[in-house]
Amino acid sequence: IAGGDLTQRAPIVRSDELGRISASFNRIADTMSSLVNNLEATVAERTAELENANNALIESKEQLQVILDSAAEGIYGIDMEGRITFCNASCLNILRYSRQEDLLGRKIHGMIHHSRRDGTTVTANECKILKGLKRGEKTHVVDEVFWRADDTCFDAEYYSYPQYKDGALVGAVITFLDITERKKD
Repeated sequence: IAGGDLTQRAPIVRSDELGRISASFNRIADTMSSLVNNLEATVAERTAELENANNALIESKEQLQVILDSAAEGIYGIDMEGRITFCNASCLNILRYSRQEDLLGRKIHGMIHHSRRDGTTVTANECKILKGLKRGEKTHVVDEVFWRADDTCFDAEYYSYPQYKDGALVGAVITFLDITERKKD
C-alpha cells in the first residue's frame, strides 16, 4: 500500500489491536482506490468533453472559413496593431498571395496600403483604415489603391468595420474590391 499499489491488502491474522490496524489500512486502501477510480473516470469524462468542444470549435472555424472563402470581396481582419488576423481566398487572389501564412501576423498597411499610385508614401498616420480603427469608426473609401504581392497596384474600394469584443475595441474587418475596370468607365 505504501508503494502506491492499492490492490494490496494487509493480512488480518489477529483480532487484537494489530488486527484492527490492518483492517483500518484495508478500509483506507478501499477508500483511496475508490477515490482514484472516481477521479480517473472524471478526468476521462472531462477529457472527452474537451475533445468534443474542441472538435466543434474546429468545425465551426472551418465553416466560417468556407463562408468567407465564398465571398467575392477580399476580406481580412486586423488587430489593434494593424496585424492581419485572418483573410479569405478572394483577399489572397486579389492581392496575388498564394498562402494565408504570407499575410497572417504581418502589418498589412506596409504591405498593401503603403503608397499612392504615384509612389508617394501613405504613412500609417494618414491611413484611413488605421485612423478608423483607432477611433472605432466605420470607413468607406473609393479613391485609393492597394498594392499586390508583385508590386503592382489597383484601384480599391474598401470598407473598414470596427470589431468589438465584450464592449472593447479589438480590431477591424476590412472588405475590398478591385474597381479598376469601374474607374475606366
